[in-house]
Amino acid sequence: MSTTLSAKKEEIRPLFDRFFDIADPFSDLSSVRRTMNSLLDSVMLPAPRHEIVVPAMDLYFKDGRYTIEVALPGIDKKDVDIEIEGNRLTVSGKFAAEEKDAGKRYHYRELRRGGFVRSMTFPEDIDPAKVTAAFDSGLLKIEIPSLRPAPTQKVAIK
Repeated sequence: MSTTLSAKKEEIRPLFDRFFDIADPFSDLSSVRRTMNSLLDSVMLPAPRHEIVVPAMDLYFKDGRYTIEVALPGIDKKDVDIEIEGNRLTVSGKFAAEEKDAGKRYHYRELRRGGFVRSMTFPEDIDPAKVTAAFDSGLLKIEIPSLRPAPTQKVAIK
């Protein structure tokens, strides 16, 4: 008798799935969540004109030098400033101003506009005379020699 009941359940389930066209009742939850997140982001985030622009940056140490790489696509090197004060290096600049066109109706606004500032603090003061910077294809590369080389020392055992 349990075999017959089990067989009837197997027949009813595909019929139910075809009638309601539901293979997995939870399959659409992820798209509902993405839609809700997008809606909440558009309501909760500040308007683009108040957006804080922070360019992507890498900082690493290799071959006795600190290297900072800052991604600045679409910006001209004349619009970038590098300042050193004590042990703080600051990169600042501005992206192109928005062109006014009343006929535009944006569907997406992701291009950066406005100014930016990125600062890094090092453990020792930086010698500005030893810092080099190059700008190529939207990538700013700043190299700082090791701030204080660690000499090899022998320790006497008493």
